[in-house]
Amino acid sequence: MSVQFGICNLDGKPLDGVIARVEALLGAYAPEGMSALRRGSSALVYGSFETNPAPEPPQPYRLPNQDWMMWDGRLDNRSDLLRAEAGLDQASTNVELVGRTYARFGPEIFSQLIGDWAVSIFSEVRREVVLARDFIGIRPLFYRVDEHQFTWSTVLDPLVFLGSDTPKVCERYLAGWIWSFPYSHFTPYEGVWSVPPSSCVRIRAGDKTVHKYWDFDPGQTMPCRHDREYEEQFRSAFREAVRRRMDSSKPILAELSGGMDSSSIVCMADSLLSDGVRQTPRLDTVTYFDAREPDWNELPYARFVERKRGRVGTHIDVSPESFDGNEPGRYPHRMIPTSPYVRSSAANSFSQLLSDGDYRVVLSGLGGDEILGGVPTPVPELADLFVGLDAGRFLRQSFAWAVAKRKPMLALWSSVLRQFLPKGFRFSRQSIPQVTWLTKEFVVRHRNYLSLPSRRTKLTGGLPSFQANLVVAESLRCQLSCMTLESCPTYEWRYPFLDRDLMSFCFSVPREQMVRPHERRSLMRRSLAASVPREIMNRSRKAYVSRALVKVLSSAYARVRSCEPLLTEELGIVNGPELGRAIQNAEQGRDIATVSLLRTLALEDWLRDLCDYQTQSRDRSFSKPPAVRIVH
Repeated sequence: MSVQFGICNLDGKPLDGVIARVEALLGAYAPEGMSALRRGSSALVYGSFETNPAPEPPQPYRLPNQDWMMWDGRLDNRSDLLRAEAGLDQASTNVELVGRTYARFGPEIFSQLIGDWAVSIFSEVRREVVLARDFIGIRPLFYRVDEHQFTWSTVLDPLVFLGSDTPKVCERYLAGWIWSFPYSHFTPYEGVWSVPPSSCVRIRAGDKTVHKYWDFDPGQTMPCRHDREYEEQFRSAFREAVRRRMDSSKPILAELSGGMDSSSIVCMADSLLSDGVRQTPRLDTVTYFDAREPDWNELPYARFVERKRGRVGTHIDVSPESFDGNEPGRYPHRMIPTSPYVRSSAANSFSQLLSDGDYRVVLSGLGGDEILGGVPTPVPELADLFVGLDAGRFLRQSFAWAVAKRKPMLALWSSVLRQFLPKGFRFSRQSIPQVTWLTKEFVVRHRNYLSLPSRRTKLTGGLPSFQANLVVAESLRCQLSCMTLESCPTYEWRYPFLDRDLMSFCFSVPREQMVRPHERRSLMRRSLAASVPREIMNRSRKAYVSRALVKVLSSAYARVRSCEPLLTEELGIVNGPELGRAIQNAEQGRDIATVSLLRTLALEDWLRDLCDYQTQSRDRSFSKPPAVRIVH
């Protein structure tokens, strides 16, 4: 992923030393070098990271209307755009293609760009910038608007450290991150925003407007006469999603967990390579395992795929013993809170594998569970039948699901009806794990952010199953908002299951195709039965690694306690004694929100690192309290 940065001083003040400082902050992300454009009180900086040797025009790129553009991304439908744009041929680059079409149609073109991308267009004359990113938010893009200045960047560092003052830490982001994932337009810093996925932001004279340029179509349906037709269409859409992400002049590394998602990606990629689709010289795999965890040892399942492809991949031990309890400062600081697992010998082994293999692209199965019915719930299907007044099928399917779930039909009907009620009636207190170690004041202030965005099912706006899919898409956007660009080494993630065309197809087929009683992921299993080893397709849902998490919790808690007082306690987020009791309860096997507890400890690490990193990244030092000031 290439990087971009822009700044515009509205008061006309000169940009003394800004470009040099930005290049110092972004240099690690740009192995192919950096270029800068300075125009009076404005400047643009672009750092190049290429996965293909195809020549691209220098960036920032001058558009026909004299605006400047910076583009980073993959364009999956370039042939369609080329047919609509006269004067360009197959030799035209993505930068030229996007720039030419934007100059003609403006922001309307964003809805036509399929792929993973982030773009910024700066106008010197109007002194404004238009920022946009792909529909799901795989490529990051951030911005900051002050009274006399606006800045934007694909990396947070310059937005946080180059201003006249350090942004305060955003409590709403931290609340969302502790519980699940924060809203996709938030960042950990107050006043620094993320461009929402599937949206464009126009900034002018210290003001901004946000416009959503695309969303899934509730009217799109995929009527087929037989199961076989759905299976063929899914297999074709999935094959194309994998093919689009295999474009690399260097070897590609694919995660192989032994589950259905990653195994399907690897098997489909092998099929493409055997058919002569040579977009990459080689596809290798990496598997994470914990042999000491009897319910979560992925190696036996990963080996079924390795045996099928005739190649053994790299195996990395992720047991709790790999968690490194040494001084956190030996690891690079991340501008967004992350799991403590990034501080482990397993993480170091992964980084070394990337460097040694010269990989620049990593394939991940993220999203497969969410969009393909990994959780076999009957609620969306029954809600569709309820809204459609199809009483006969509603009763038949209710009985079938009641038998499969071993629940009374009245309980299923109650779950269906609750989807149409306000949020307060849809969730019971017993259904939400208690985060007792957070202070009451913190929970009261940010109750709305202690869960993923959700919406009440309406009688309009598409079928209930389609509305549920929109919630799934938004939760994936929130999850991706917690990922930043990688450096040391530099590489990019690609997610075949988050292909726009594939997701649109999955959201348009009848729910009964996706999940059936006693048949989780029905459409995926039927479609790929001939491609993926039988042992993988018949595997039950992967186990949750509770023992390993408890061991990591104990190690992380011992480390943060050695640095008392806790910053999270000083800032009114955590109740120290309650945190200690929660750790003890987890160690004793009691029902605790373990992931939230682990994230709370990781937050303490992150706040301490942030203080140290700010001191190293600024010309002047900061004391710790100002570095982690919080806005309520």
